[in-house]
Amino acid sequence: GITSDNDTFTFNIDYTSKLKKVRIPLVKESSVARDANTDSVPTESAAGTAVPAPVEEDRRHLVEAAIVRIMKARKSLHHNDLIAEVTKQLSHRFVPTPQFIKKRIESLIEREYLERREEDRRVYQYIA
Repeated sequence: GITSDNDTFTFNIDYTSKLKKVRIPLVKESSVARDANTDSVPTESAAGTAVPAPVEEDRRHLVEAAIVRIMKARKSLHHNDLIAEVTKQLSHRFVPTPQFIKKRIESLIEREYLERREEDRRVYQYIA
């Protein structure tokens, strides 16, 4: 992975940043998959590797936020178009499976963020 058990780190007490926010890069899926020493219950990712529960929860939030953002802009969208758009928006972080996106859509329908159209059940409608 990125670090090993033999690596040592030091803390620079005198460091001050001119920026108010310090950016810490996210862990890539490939390095998370290599980390087998996690305390959480892992789930499966698109690549079939184990993903720790906190990462899985973050991904749920990312997918739901992307769905709401897209639906808020478009108001109404076909299932396949929504899946493609969510995958496109999140591809720089991770590639969600269509099944994972569908579960998040169902969750948003249950919480009344989205609804299915009566005329065509494959089309989702954003509820303001």
